[in-house]
Amino acid sequence: MGKYWFMVLLFLGVTAIGCQRDHTGEDSRAYAEDEAGSEAVNTLVSGSKYRIVTDVMELRDSVEGILLQDYWPDTMLTEEEFAERTGISESMYDCFLAEYQRSEAGVDMLILVKAKEDYVEDVETYLNDYREVLLNIYEKQPMDEAKIFASRIETIGNYVCFVQLGANISDLKDSGREEMVRRCQEENERAIDMMERKIALFED
Repeated sequence: MGKYWFMVLLFLGVTAIGCQRDHTGEDSRAYAEDEAGSEAVNTLVSGSKYRIVTDVMELRDSVEGILLQDYWPDTMLTEEEFAERTGISESMYDCFLAEYQRSEAGVDMLILVKAKEDYVEDVETYLNDYREVLLNIYEKQPMDEAKIFASRIETIGNYVCFVQLGANISDLKDSGREEMVRRCQEENERAIDMMERKIALFED
C-alpha cells in the first residue's frame, strides 16, 4: 500500500499517548486506571477519575483555555493510529498528543509532538505530508478545505505543533474562501502564541 493511501485511513481512535514530567523534570512512564478497573499505560482514559498531566496535555489545555467553546477537537488518537495517519513512529518522539474532531461536520485538529532532538525535521516533514493528504481529500469541501489551508505547522524548540482550528465558520460561507481562511488563521495564531508562552515556561 502506497504512503498516500496508507495515510488516507482517517478518523479512528479514542486515546492519546504521552510522557509525564515528574518533579525532577525527567520524562517518566505513567499509568491510569479507568472506572472499570482496567489499566492503561501512558493513556488519558475518557471518563476516567484519573488524569495524567503531561507537557503536551498542558499545551492542549492552554489552547482550549483561550478558545473555550471554539475548541472543537474531542477525540484522541492512540500511538498506533497516530503512526498510521502520519507515518511518525514512537522512535521519533518523547511524547505526543493528537486530538481531532470526530464528527463529520468539521476537521478541527491539534497535533503536538515533543520530538527527539535528531528527529525534529523528520516530524515536520511527516506532518507537512499529512497536511497535503488532507488538502487533497477535502479539496471539494470548501469550509473544510479552508480550515486545512489555514492550518499551521510550527516548531518551538523540539515541540512540533500542527494547529488546524477555527470552529464554526459557516457564517462566512457566503463571504468566500479568503474570509474563511482568515478567520481560521487568526484562531491558529492565538493557539500558537499561547503555546509559545507555555513552552517558554517549561524551559525556565
